[in-house]
Amino acid sequence: MYEFATGVINVWEKRLLSINDQERMLKAPDRASAFIVLFDTDLGEIIAGNMQKNLEDIFLEDLKALKRKLSYILDDKELLESFLLLKFDAFNLKAFLKKKFLGDEAKKFKPFEFSLEPAENILTEKCLNPHVQKLVNEALRALNNNKASGYLINSQAIEAAVDRAYFNIKSTIAKKEKALLEMVALEIDVANLRSFLGKEIEPFLTGGNLTVSQIESLANRKEENISSNLKKFLEVLELSFLLDESQSHHTKATLEKKLDSYIAKKIFQKEKEKGSGIEKVLAFFQRKMNSYANIRLILFAKENGLSVSEIEGSLLPL
Repeated sequence: MYEFATGVINVWEKRLLSINDQERMLKAPDRASAFIVLFDTDLGEIIAGNMQKNLEDIFLEDLKALKRKLSYILDDKELLESFLLLKFDAFNLKAFLKKKFLGDEAKKFKPFEFSLEPAENILTEKCLNPHVQKLVNEALRALNNNKASGYLINSQAIEAAVDRAYFNIKSTIAKKEKALLEMVALEIDVANLRSFLGKEIEPFLTGGNLTVSQIESLANRKEENISSNLKKFLEVLELSFLLDESQSHHTKATLEKKLDSYIAKKIFQKEKEKGSGIEKVLAFFQRKMNSYANIRLILFAKENGLSVSEIEGSLLPL
């Protein structure tokens, strides 16, 4: 089913930001020199077309082109919509719901344009994408039920309602592919761990590999019999090492990067094991997203005179 997509991506990935490109950017003496490296990547044509574009405009134009290209090579449109793009609608929905329920208390937010539904449509009758409609309906239903029951609608409640709806949709679509189910379960575990560490522990998202007590024990670094399930044991072991490593840096941002890296590495590991198919699509998309994050960070560092050692630990895997 993904033979054509795999072949095309094999060609596309040759022009992605590579480890060598990234090293050249890191060793460049200044921002301008680091930026020039991008001409050797798939961003080169966009940059050459208009040298006045700022970095975010370059990324946005590239993302729009990527969306069109993926739509062309993927027969399974639900993969494109629910696994690659729906998370951007979820980000937008959280922001608009906070504005709706919290008013002036909500933080200012620039909507993601790389989404299934135009941001301005998301809470209106103009919202036509079925996955986005379901996301909105489920999240609103949960929040209205909370309100009717006398619970406070705050930022944490909105985050939890949207996350639950988002993972419900992903889990339903994932049932068609074992690899997708495994990735969703890992993402849910990481989301629950993030929530627990942020003291926002309810409601717990179901569908992950780990139970509430296992997440709590992991977050508190307590020894617990995770069960005889080797997969669960190895996952907890990896996450424990990650938490211990992040603790020495004492910043929430460091932990967030480590958790993002953990998911990315799992996706790349699956691709390496399989070498083709749906794993190839997911890995290519993840590398693309990671490349944007790393380029932003490197150029910011060059512009502000930060050393390589100060940012290397925050770079995502490619």
